[in-house]
Amino acid sequence: MSIEKFADVLLEKLRFISQAETVIGKPIQSGDTTIIPVSRVSLGFGLGGKEDDSKKAVLTGSGGGASVEPVAFLILSGEDVRVVPVTRDNSMLSKVVDLVPDLIHTFKKG
Repeated sequence: MSIEKFADVLLEKLRFISQAETVIGKPIQSGDTTIIPVSRVSLGFGLGGKEDDSKKAVLTGSGGGASVEPVAFLILSGEDVRVVPVTRDNSMLSKVVDLVPDLIHTFKKG
């Protein structure tokens, strides 16, 4: 496989990882309230190699990494839209726990 073809396959896989559904998560619906997770996707990679005269890769090497980090939740309730950020000093779980009273209040109203 040529280096160009190898790079094309690698880029296609990275594009699949970083699709919009990864950044804007699947909505969670409960009554008239919808919670949408928002994440930051970071990708990086490197590729190198050498081809022989027949354009076949004789030596190739690659490396890469990816991370998905939650950054906020969008909360849609009726006409109200709120953005609840997930800060580095608070875990995502604590943010979800902070939302529980609002959700209970919303369910009691419905």
